[in-house]
Amino acid sequence: MSLRKLKIGPLLLAFTFLTPGFFAQSAERLFQAALYQEEAEGELDSAIEMYQEILKQFPDQRLISAKAQLHIGLCFEKLGHERAREAYDAVVRDFADQPDIVAEARNRLAEIDRAVSSRGGNPSFRKIQIPGRPDNGVFSPDGRELAFFADGGLWIVPVRGNVSPDIAGEPTRIADVPGGWGSGNLLSWAANGEWIAVNGEFAGEDTVYVVPTSGGEPKLVPLPPRGGHSWSYRVSLSPAGEQLAFSALELGLHEQQTTVDRYIYTVPTDGGAPQRLTFNWSRLPAYSQDGKYIAYVGYREREDWSEDSKRSRFHGDLWIVPAAGGTPVRLETAEGRLRGPVWSPDGRWIAVHNEPGPGNVSREIWLVPASPDVSSQGDPIKIALPRMSVRMLAGWTPQDELGLFMETEQHGALYTVTSSGGKAVQVSPQGIVWYPRWSRDGERIYHRLVVSPQDDGHPEWLFHVPSTGGAAVGVPVHSERRLVSMIPGGGLDISPDGQMIVVTAGQQPYKQEEGVDMWAVPLSSGPPMRLTHDPTVESHPCWSPDGRWIAFTRESPEGDSGAIYMMPSEGGEARPITSPGDDVGPGAIAFSPDGKRIAFFSDQTIKAMPVQGGTPEVLVREIKHGRHSELAFSPSGDRIAFTTGRPYDGEAKVWVAQLDTGSSTELQTGLPADAMYHGFSWSPDGEKIAFVAYTGGKNEFWLMEDFLPLVKTGR
Repeated sequence: MSLRKLKIGPLLLAFTFLTPGFFAQSAERLFQAALYQEEAEGELDSAIEMYQEILKQFPDQRLISAKAQLHIGLCFEKLGHERAREAYDAVVRDFADQPDIVAEARNRLAEIDRAVSSRGGNPSFRKIQIPGRPDNGVFSPDGRELAFFADGGLWIVPVRGNVSPDIAGEPTRIADVPGGWGSGNLLSWAANGEWIAVNGEFAGEDTVYVVPTSGGEPKLVPLPPRGGHSWSYRVSLSPAGEQLAFSALELGLHEQQTTVDRYIYTVPTDGGAPQRLTFNWSRLPAYSQDGKYIAYVGYREREDWSEDSKRSRFHGDLWIVPAAGGTPVRLETAEGRLRGPVWSPDGRWIAVHNEPGPGNVSREIWLVPASPDVSSQGDPIKIALPRMSVRMLAGWTPQDELGLFMETEQHGALYTVTSSGGKAVQVSPQGIVWYPRWSRDGERIYHRLVVSPQDDGHPEWLFHVPSTGGAAVGVPVHSERRLVSMIPGGGLDISPDGQMIVVTAGQQPYKQEEGVDMWAVPLSSGPPMRLTHDPTVESHPCWSPDGRWIAFTRESPEGDSGAIYMMPSEGGEARPITSPGDDVGPGAIAFSPDGKRIAFFSDQTIKAMPVQGGTPEVLVREIKHGRHSELAFSPSGDRIAFTTGRPYDGEAKVWVAQLDTGSSTELQTGLPADAMYHGFSWSPDGEKIAFVAYTGGKNEFWLMEDFLPLVKTGR
């Protein structure tokens, strides 16, 4: 009887009556027979059956069993079957006592990953229409639903509705989340499907709501200060929802409005002390599906970077760390920054956005092979996106779909319009513009320009354009270390003599003990003058009309909005002019034209405080404001203009209030109805207003498919 016709059953029955010493010999004989089927006859299916019988009948024969399991993977790989990876994984998992065989399995896994990396995919993108068009959300573990936060509550929507695969179903509100928010895609859905974590606030404290998907009261998990950029608020639930991973400042420190010295922690959702897992700069945690590891990202400033360099100032690192504690492993490094991450359901890949420039703009997703010991690492697959994305990935479904939010094409520029409203005129090239400020002679408009990725490393961040329109001209800032003005809170207020601009800025490379300080920057020549020297955060500086004083806001050590301070414009001791009872809210401040009062946002109003102290007066009522909101008196002092909402939502508009009546009117510009506004400045004669507006930039939900191709070596 030839080996091709070999019948396994009778042969194995005969082994039952043989001595244990003969088992090893018989296992080896069966292995050789299976090997002949595999290599000589090419009968791969028969060989697989024989190798599986070895595993079943001879589990104590560790070497033979390990070799059998390895050859099951080799057979599947020759067949082009996806189960090759599963077979090699079993070698690594089950036969640690056979290091040589495990090493071979790891080599095969590495070859598979390299093959996939080199081929890449042929991704397709499909837009899903969701009622209300939310700009945040995370997938359920089965990929059938999307959870998102909107209108003060947590919602769940079927990704595929009853009408079309491209039209989502009807959203269901499953919980109210007082003080909650989901901006930036910072939610988390536990792998068991039973819990969803949402950022929020409870009793004035930073809190995460862990909401049961079946209904009922959420768990409230208070967290230490995280603050700064919204990416610091990304959380992740363990598979059963019993642990929450988050990033925060070192315990005991308070908000410093910076992104350095944050670490990954876990905390029990039923209560307990946080456990610190990392000791390098780290944020954006993500539990693996099995809960064994947490992926996160970190940034390192390049040692060889200079102001004249065209390269990114940062290295972005992707790490994983054991969830129970242990040594972190760096998987990948990129110039620029990485954003995310999310794990594939099988734990083999981690998807991240790549941010090559100074902003949070990404047009590329990287798929990084995930290996706890980096033994099977390969190059990442890099997938270009058809549109810009500034949100986290929504997740990776079992059907190998990636959910992501991409923006409609955006146009941003600086405009001017008459102060009574009318047809706006674009006066700057397209770009990401902040803080327009009219020169005192009315001939130029200064502004901060966020340079495009290809211009990263440009030493200039301060620019001006002619007030009648033209090209942007850089203003060199002659500092020993590069200054980077804050967003929000940078200020850019011009001195009454028109010679200097005051800004709040950090120095690069950043040093935590220096904080973010105020600087007076000459507009002609000479080095900037540092006005404050402490680790606190100063924001929204503005010059008094007589040029003798600079007012600004300073956060309290607890990270609250803090108070308004004044200091001599040449530097010196700062004194507070408000008290905690005055309730200074986030947003800009402004001197009145006579210099006797300072206006500020407070509890949905605009108030004015006498500079010598006293009781603030309410100027405008029933408005919305936030950290990006700005305000300014008209040169005549009879009106005050202000912005509402965030710069990237539908409520970001410019309003002009008559101070004698308190009534507000939206500034009409003739731009599309969905235009979003941020930042403005009165012309010196009060006849015009310069402002920044963006059209487009609306977030839409997309599915990316076919990005991991089926290849002959598995996937």
